[in-house]
Amino acid sequence: MSLRHLLAFACFATTLAQVHADEPAVEPGHNLLADHSQGEVGQTLMGLAWNNLDGEATYLKEATKDGPAVFVFTSTVCPLAKRYTMRLRRLQDDFADKGVHLFAVFSNSDETDEGIADYAQKAQFPFQSIRDVNGYLAKRFGATMTPQAFVVDANAVIRYRGAIDDNRYENRVQTKHLRDALTQLVAGEPVATTSTSSMGCSIHLESVTEDDQVTYAGHIARLLQDNCQGCHREGQIAPFALESYDDAVRWKTEIAAYTKARVMPPWKAARGIGHFSNDLSLSDEEIALIGRWANEGTTLGDEHDLPPTPRYADVWEHGTPDLVVEMPEPYTIAPEGEDDYRHFIIPYEADVDRFVEAIDVQPGNRNTVHHVIVYVDTSGRARELDAADPGPGYTRFGDVGFDPTSVLGGWAPGMQPTLTPKGSGQWLPKKCDIVVQVHYYRTGFEEQDQTKFGLYFSKAERPVPTRMEVAINHRFVIPPGETSYPVKAQCRIHQDSYLYSIMPHMHLIGETMSVTATLPDGQTLPLIKINDWDFNWQTIYRYKDLHYLPAGTLVSVEATFDNSDANPNNPNHPPKPIGWGEKTTDEMCIAFLSLVLESEYDPESKGRRTERLTSQLESR
Repeated sequence: MSLRHLLAFACFATTLAQVHADEPAVEPGHNLLADHSQGEVGQTLMGLAWNNLDGEATYLKEATKDGPAVFVFTSTVCPLAKRYTMRLRRLQDDFADKGVHLFAVFSNSDETDEGIADYAQKAQFPFQSIRDVNGYLAKRFGATMTPQAFVVDANAVIRYRGAIDDNRYENRVQTKHLRDALTQLVAGEPVATTSTSSMGCSIHLESVTEDDQVTYAGHIARLLQDNCQGCHREGQIAPFALESYDDAVRWKTEIAAYTKARVMPPWKAARGIGHFSNDLSLSDEEIALIGRWANEGTTLGDEHDLPPTPRYADVWEHGTPDLVVEMPEPYTIAPEGEDDYRHFIIPYEADVDRFVEAIDVQPGNRNTVHHVIVYVDTSGRARELDAADPGPGYTRFGDVGFDPTSVLGGWAPGMQPTLTPKGSGQWLPKKCDIVVQVHYYRTGFEEQDQTKFGLYFSKAERPVPTRMEVAINHRFVIPPGETSYPVKAQCRIHQDSYLYSIMPHMHLIGETMSVTATLPDGQTLPLIKINDWDFNWQTIYRYKDLHYLPAGTLVSVEATFDNSDANPNNPNHPPKPIGWGEKTTDEMCIAFLSLVLESEYDPESKGRRTERLTSQLESR
């Protein structure tokens, strides 16, 4: 195994908690406190917004529309942070014509609006200063020190994290880390060094104690915005809105109960196994804050601390798509009955094959659309199923009825469009059928939907095709009465690969699933664990980092099923034997793994490793 692959494995095996547990220590020679954790980059800050010192809202999407944004976490008292005043002013001046905007973020809990304003005036900052209420931005970015810089691109992705340069004395600087990262990014080049150690003063964030008052403005509003309002807002699928203080007070009992039970937000991956970029879950501390607020008077707090009202994209999150595709005609959903899984066929023809790096789904009726998955069919089987089913499309539960050529992506409430690894994409053949699976939730009223979605094609000269491996077992029967019946599945990784996402799949009586990779050297790598499966809340779990799986890796699935009469999700009363199948009353046991081949994809350059053609496409 190469050094690069050993490092990739080490990054996967180390959890976020361990990374942040690294204690800063005094750097020899510099005699300054240093954080060597070099936290990850690549996470998305979609929807981020904050207030300036005058209480005016700024939205990240606007701040990055002309170029990258730079967030420098700083302090009014840290000696090293003060030392960088002139350097930051010069940096803003030098990159202003490139559309770059700097922001000075003051996160220490003892900072005040007046103190920050006085400091910014004395420093003659030509950029905005921000008081970070309760350290929200520091936590969102993963900031630990002052000064510490973060560069964010137009897609709201962190591209650099770390030091401004390598020496407190400006005349001794040898490497200008932040300037180099900006130069490369505005030139359209990959950032060569994405993370560096930071020296200076630690960021001081006070934990909420039992004596502190938990307020909506200071603590709860951000939690609801980040984890709930994707669904719980007007016109979305959730049964009530949580967009205001009055909304939160009205539904305080439900908020506290459902978050405590971890029913909401609907995130099924167990904590501590896997590190996912689309994680919606709340920490134990956040759940406790919600419970305290609900039970201790639902205090509003200082309205000046209220975060900006989120702005949700009415059109396309990543800008105008390369191709917009829409269901051929509206579909009517009856008010009663089981949920409807309808599949719609959209013929596609172009001059050349394309590779889809992102998909943005716009449901036609968010009251009834529960989730969407978009497939590619080159067999013609989907058309046959459509012809045999009256009305638009065809209904099928469990699978799509054909072997997909590729899966372009999907959507569920609260999900933001995610990108495949940069320089790669899902294969879209020049002639095929695009099949849209829509899960409709019945509302008690007749509804209509005509969902559309935008496709973003990779702009790489030679995109790397993504691959899929499937760990599957279709030879099992679950006896009636069993409350925890085990079913196992596995697959072998035959070529050195990088894993970037995983999707577990069972039907109604699934209970738990864990997926583990056993490397050729015998080491085990937990990939995901779900302790309370819910068929209605499936999603694609996107890892924050690529994870290296060498050839010969065995991926093992261990699942359990509850076929007892006490299971409210059991479709049979009394219970019957249930085996593999495609109907509502059948079951499945699958883990879908999305990969790029190591022989084709270079994570450092984020593109094709060699110039050789990918001959495997012809055989897919």
